[in-house]
Amino acid sequence: MAIVLWLAWSAAACALLPTRRDRASDDSAAHSAVVVPNPPPSPDPQPWEENEYAIIVRKRERTLTLYHNSVPDRVYPIVLGIDPYGPKLYQGDLRTPEGLYRIQSKRPHQRWARFLLLSYPNDVDRRRYAMAVNEGRVPVIDGHPPGPGGAVGIHGTDRVDSNARGVDWTWGCISMLNQHVKEIYDAVPVGTPVLIEE
Repeated sequence: MAIVLWLAWSAAACALLPTRRDRASDDSAAHSAVVVPNPPPSPDPQPWEENEYAIIVRKRERTLTLYHNSVPDRVYPIVLGIDPYGPKLYQGDLRTPEGLYRIQSKRPHQRWARFLLLSYPNDVDRRRYAMAVNEGRVPVIDGHPPGPGGAVGIHGTDRVDSNARGVDWTWGCISMLNQHVKEIYDAVPVGTPVLIEE
């Protein structure tokens, strides 16, 4: 039941701001300045019990927790979309999704080290978008609503200083330090569940 409730809160969109790059040659110094909390309790086992790995993103805590066999293994600091809270309604609203997704694909990325594509939008996101359009809560651009969005993922950063300071800068994706996203990328297979909580 808890997972069903989380599905009702799903949302997001990503494409990152084409702004300046805070790239450092190595983000290990930035990592050493970040304080990471202790791992939280294990999630409700229903979506996780058939998967060796699972990920929970807690937006308010700005953490990504990697679970291995339903046990918290590692906790990483993250940053989010510029307007990170609340359900995503449409492409370009700068929000990070909330809900249950899966890693759809993985690939190296020239700008962000690694990119793990999430299965956004899901059916809940599409229904929420349609309802928002009918209620007039989605802007009309060039005569059409912009759509629910897509290309939301977990990736590294070319703005190491922003990540280290906890500054939300993406258009909806989840950004990690490059050394951290490489660890996640190497650990989890395609199909891994990702629960994004407010």
